[in-house]
Amino acid sequence: MEIITPLQKEILKIFPEIEDSNAFYLTGGTALAAFYLTHRKSNDLDFFTGEENILTPFSFRLEKKLRDQQINTERRRGLHSFVELVVNKGDESTLIHIAQDAPFRLEPPIELPEFPGLKIDSLVDIASNKLLALFQRATLRDFIDIYFLIKENHFTSEKLIKLAKEKDPGFELYWLGVAFERINVFSFDSPDMLLLIKPCAMKDLLSLFNNWRAELAKELQ
Repeated sequence: MEIITPLQKEILKIFPEIEDSNAFYLTGGTALAAFYLTHRKSNDLDFFTGEENILTPFSFRLEKKLRDQQINTERRRGLHSFVELVVNKGDESTLIHIAQDAPFRLEPPIELPEFPGLKIDSLVDIASNKLLALFQRATLRDFIDIYFLIKENHFTSEKLIKLAKEKDPGFELYWLGVAFERINVFSFDSPDMLLLIKPCAMKDLLSLFNNWRAELAKELQ
């Protein structure tokens, strides 16, 4: 099953044609699912940059380029460090997030022949950001992504924690354990579970993160 929709694929092919696009890289859940794990669908495209003062002008150039290609765009949010566009064409729609990120990278982005000129965040950087995102917001899709990163032996839990600490010196195990508690509020029919392509049972998510939380509690005693 295709992870990337036809509209998303069109946007990814257009993106490198825009001035300053080489300062941005595709990251987040769609990059993780489409180019590394193939485990779930995702309805947004996240483009991050470590450079300052280019995000807003670039977002307007992106809007113009998409409209020139008969792709409708609506600016839902526009801040100095974050822009959200709602994009649609025909019966397809997606979200585009353009955001300022810390310039520090663990590994350089990759490029693939299917999307010439498009920078894609490294698996190491996406994985560390995913644990940091779970630490901060704890959505079910973050739990799902971390689950597959560990289940498919891309990383151990210890390695993910090490990478997260390298990325963010403020990362604390106590608050990670608190974030893990949130896995217990989700149900098996939560909307994020419906995005799955590979099998993942709620009981397996509960087992992984509740056991991990117990291990953290012992470590912090």
